[in-house]
Amino acid sequence: MNEYISQPEELLLIQSLDDLKILADPLRNQIMEILPPSPMTVNMMSTKLGVESSKLYYHINLLEKHGFIRVVETTLHGNLIEKHYWITAYHFKLDEDVFNFNVDTPEGTENMITLLLANIEATRADLRRSMYARHQQITHGAEQNPRYVLDLRERFHLRDDEAQEFHRRLQELVEEFKQDIDPLKPVPAGTIPWALSIVLYPSFYFDADEATSEGE
Repeated sequence: MNEYISQPEELLLIQSLDDLKILADPLRNQIMEILPPSPMTVNMMSTKLGVESSKLYYHINLLEKHGFIRVVETTLHGNLIEKHYWITAYHFKLDEDVFNFNVDTPEGTENMITLLLANIEATRADLRRSMYARHQQITHGAEQNPRYVLDLRERFHLRDDEAQEFHRRLQELVEEFKQDIDPLKPVPAGTIPWALSIVLYPSFYFDADEATSEGE
């Protein structure tokens, strides 16, 4: 592996809503997903994502400005300087104080909704790109291998302790199958990337009696 100007940190905390909003954009989210294995130029990202390079510069500049990516290498092609970008950390963890359901202002509520909807939109964009890319692979002779999409929306009635237990077990299941990204190791043979989006939240309705008891 090349020794670049700087290696990514293992973990960085996201400590502001402004920074979180930068990552919430669907295209910027996808840029962050393809960068961990190795640095990439804008043209390399363009090819990987199927997006014109001219549409990437704005998003790349924002990610760099907010410290999520940095230039780790430059190469000269004639009179053109090409930058190689890399993530600043392999893992970004959200500070618990930033993302809390108990928002107490209309602005905080709207921020929460905006971020959740952005995650849903990122999932939609990723799924759409993935399905079209797979169609292209099959068109060019790739072997068909049916893989199924799990699409669920469920409602539960749980006590707080039961909801916490459900949350804990979901996290454990994800951790069991999740593999840490190590750029020094090749992608395990026979594997392909899978994406998972989960939103677990208390689903309140406007009800005078319940609002009074919950508010108290």
